Amino acid sequence: MTEEHITFIARSSVPKALTIEEIEEATNKDKTLRGVRAAIKLNKWHYEVVKPYKQVKDELTVTTKGVVLRSSRIVIPESLQQRAIDIAHETHLGITKTNSLIREKIWFPNIDKMVQATIEKCIPCQAVGKAPPQEPISKTTMPKVPWETIHLDFYGPLPSGEYLLVAIDRYSRYPEVEVVRSTKASAVIPKLDQMFARHGIPTTIKTDSEQPFNSAEYNRYLTALGFKGIHSTPKWPQGNAEAERFMQPLGKTLRTTHIERRLWQQELHRFLLQYRTTPHSSTKVPPAELLFTRAVKGKLPELKKRNFVNKHNIAKKNEMERQRYNKEYANEKRNVKESEIKIGDYVLVRQDKQNN
Repeated sequence: MTEEHITFIARSSVPKALTIEEIEEATNKDKTLRGVRAAIKLNKWHYEVVKPYKQVKDELTVTTKGVVLRSSRIVIPESLQQRAIDIAHETHLGITKTNSLIREKIWFPNIDKMVQATIEKCIPCQAVGKAPPQEPISKTTMPKVPWETIHLDFYGPLPSGEYLLVAIDRYSRYPEVEVVRSTKASAVIPKLDQMFARHGIPTTIKTDSEQPFNSAEYNRYLTALGFKGIHSTPKWPQGNAEAERFMQPLGKTLRTTHIERRLWQQELHRFLLQYRTTPHSSTKVPPAELLFTRAVKGKLPELKKRNFVNKHNIAKKNEMERQRYNKEYANEKRNVKESEIKIGDYVLVRQDKQNN
């Protein structure tokens, strides 16, 4: 390759807004590239400073102005590397396309890693790009006793304008459902009082962070009863998964009731009886048996009536096995990745779309 051709390649390969004169000046000041030029001239590559370049030494040449080339690509000195990548990424191409553009023009050791790191930190790209991979599922600990931890949520609004206040016992998966005329704390609190009169006051209530669970009136109520409320992660329905899972069969029952033109209030109670007396998919034990430690009779006949049932150890074992299976299955299906976010980091929050 002639000196004139090398110089032509160097000048025509310079990225926009980064001049060959800048590269020449920065290369002359760069200790590593001065060592690379000496190694090319003397064909001696045993010095530590030039080891990252040794594997491509047969592709390296130097222009008359001292710019190092790898074939037809300019080797960028360290002081200009980030700037060169920023220029290549100025239109916010993705990692693959940005790498393709850069490989046509420039090179330096670990360039692909720097490109990836730059794009991953680019706020506009993160704001409009695809959501990052989900984190692996974490196992949740089963409470020690029934009605210790309760999950609350709403179903609705119904065609009548009413809502269903749903409470799920995390231990037994026993559901309580109450009809409320609104989601205000003033409508919810009396229904909670009725539930607690039947089962006692729980230790913890888990809800989302929407109204009324973030209201001063609701929080005063929790304080008066002497227990705490915790919120699931905003915009993350899985955070209140126990209540969310129950909504699917509940909703199906209400829709089929509407299609068959039956009284939905009556069908709701029939549904609850069946749900409470059917073995749960996680514990393999009916919720009513775990909550009351006795068999609750449904419409299907039983050969032998069981007055006392103790399946708590069986339920806990089945729960652990089910969680392990769900974790492995979901993590593989969702192609999860551990997050590197730490407390104190700034993050972007995706907002709901609004029609304005």
